[in-house]
Amino acid sequence: MNKRICSFIVVMIMMFIMSMSAFAEETTLTSDEAVSTFATNYFSGSTGTMNSLYQNESTIFNISSGTVPPFPKVSSVTLNVNVSSGSAPFYLNVKNPNGTVVQHYITGTGSKSVTLNQFNNTDPQGTWKVSITTTGTVSTATARMTVNYTY
Repeated sequence: MNKRICSFIVVMIMMFIMSMSAFAEETTLTSDEAVSTFATNYFSGSTGTMNSLYQNESTIFNISSGTVPPFPKVSSVTLNVNVSSGSAPFYLNVKNPNGTVVQHYITGTGSKSVTLNQFNNTDPQGTWKVSITTTGTVSTATARMTVNYTY
């Protein structure tokens, strides 16, 4: 008897669900709206620990732009750099996907904010590369890079 009651209830629920109407609304996006649905106007990434010894370049860390909308242009590049205590002054090396390299000289320890305007109005899409090169015996740092762009 319990099986018949359960079967009856399941059949009734299925009939109720199937009888419900499904409504779908068709929408059309303008090109501006379509772009804004997946664009954030920036991307960012972090390096691991960059160690530079005896004026040799550290490990190079890649930061990918991911998917960006068509025809983007860099509006700013900012790096938040944390320099370990005891580090010698060094050059922060940033290479954009087009191959342009910009170096920024950093002295002292602690947290530093670096803005690189040299990349403005270039295409941000692709893989960016970040490293350091010490001017002394040893330098250690980490960095978080944010690339803002317009389209």
